[in-house]
Amino acid sequence: MKRILKLVLPMTGKWGFLKYVCLGILSGLCSFLFIKTVTGIMGLIIAGDFTVNKEYILVFLSIILAFVWIRKTLSLAIIRLSQTLFWDLRKQILRLVLNTNYQQLSGRRADVHSAIVSDVNILTTASMSIIDFCTSTVLAISCLVYLASISMLLFGLTLGVASIGVSIYHLRSKADTENFRRARGLETRFQAGLNSILDGFKEIYMEPRKGAYIFNTRINTVAKEAYTNNTNAYAGFLTNQITGQVLFYVLISSILVFFSVALKINTKDTVSFVFTLLYLLGSIETIMVLLPALARARVASTHLFDLKAKLEAASQPPALREPTIFNDEFEQITVHNLEYYYGEQDKAFGIGPVNFEIQKGDTIFIYGGNGSGKTTFVHTVLGLRIPSAGGIRYNNILVDEDNYPDYRTAFAVVFSDFYLFNELVGLENVNMEKWEYYLQLFEIEDKVTMEKGVFSTTDLSTGQRKRLALIAALLEEKPILVMDEWAADQDPYFRRKFYTEIIPLLKKEGFTIIAITHDDKYYHCADKLYKMDYGKLIAESVSVYQ
Repeated sequence: MKRILKLVLPMTGKWGFLKYVCLGILSGLCSFLFIKTVTGIMGLIIAGDFTVNKEYILVFLSIILAFVWIRKTLSLAIIRLSQTLFWDLRKQILRLVLNTNYQQLSGRRADVHSAIVSDVNILTTASMSIIDFCTSTVLAISCLVYLASISMLLFGLTLGVASIGVSIYHLRSKADTENFRRARGLETRFQAGLNSILDGFKEIYMEPRKGAYIFNTRINTVAKEAYTNNTNAYAGFLTNQITGQVLFYVLISSILVFFSVALKINTKDTVSFVFTLLYLLGSIETIMVLLPALARARVASTHLFDLKAKLEAASQPPALREPTIFNDEFEQITVHNLEYYYGEQDKAFGIGPVNFEIQKGDTIFIYGGNGSGKTTFVHTVLGLRIPSAGGIRYNNILVDEDNYPDYRTAFAVVFSDFYLFNELVGLENVNMEKWEYYLQLFEIEDKVTMEKGVFSTTDLSTGQRKRLALIAALLEEKPILVMDEWAADQDPYFRRKFYTEIIPLLKKEGFTIIAITHDDKYYHCADKLYKMDYGKLIAESVSVYQ
């Protein structure tokens, strides 16, 4: 409950939350006043002293109207609160995702997805339940106080029965909560399997056995575990609820059949006591029904806080402003003794040490076999991965934790696994002349148009989508253009045009180009050529390929 309140309080403020609690208390008191009035009139009817009176009608009308007003006001406030919580939590997570370290995020996609889709929904539902929980608690306490005023002996008996029920609940609640914790872990595993199917659907479509394997070994296994686990969790709470009901039914039966006679309690007090007990039972049932949702919310809030803490630990200031450190025109990047390892140096694959220099206007090609480290090297130069050793200087300025965000903005990139946005994201003023020029240069002017920065379509062939992605990168007007296997999906005609016509034109426009490529037929189009071999960068002569 404390963690849920930590999430809710910043959105409502202490006074706002206090207002909700007060409304909940008033709602509970209205229900109690209704019960008190009803039992009072029933007592008069039993005693034969009741007469129709305008005062009773006004009292009932006032209570009902007050209840309706308070309940509606409270319900609207809860709806607004739940929607605020729902969207604010989603925005908080995504804001942290946008500020986090690429290396940290790459291993937490399933956690982030589960948090946004599952945890936030659970917490939103719980936020709508907290006030009902408080209202029912207030009504239950009020009923207990009223029961004590009727008969202390019966109140003591009721308290004893309630204590037994609470003890049974606490004995089982730890196991039920642990089941919900396991359920949260199983949900993350399910999300990972779901992402595998969605992200790898092309591969699965080509070879259905891959999909069958994922479904049978991951999805089906998780589903069976989750079914058993979740059934046990909810069954545990259901057992507690039924146990509480049975105890109260036994208590009511005992009062009517035995204790009212043995303790010589008059009929009026017996009826009032039993009638109030029924309302108390209703409040307790409401509380018991809400407990599973609150238990799941407690688990969800724990995971959400843990995820936020991890993302905050890896967060970096967003480079949404114009770079302040690299205002001068780009001249060079110098890489000195750069190393990167995915784990300990003697335990995991790595690259380096690498010494490398990029001068303004250079066209640099890098090639190498699969697993040689070329993509890892380029990612490290881009600042996606932080070097394990060595350093990078931009215009002789050392790149460090403080200026990495600015440094990364110097690059326009088309990755091998690129994502094509359906608009020119982040560009306020688009140079339409360049847009039209590049469309014709890349020969897709009849395939796509643009209005207010939004593309008419992205439903193109892979090669054409890469052309559109490169055009979008060029319109960013960054000094350094990086491409990873860009020409791999182009037909022979356009591949030749890219190397022999487009790259020279881009160089004349002032772009510095770094390209990972295996097209040895066109290595002579580069100013500098490097081979990546077992994590080492080796300079080669371009003239050999001319």
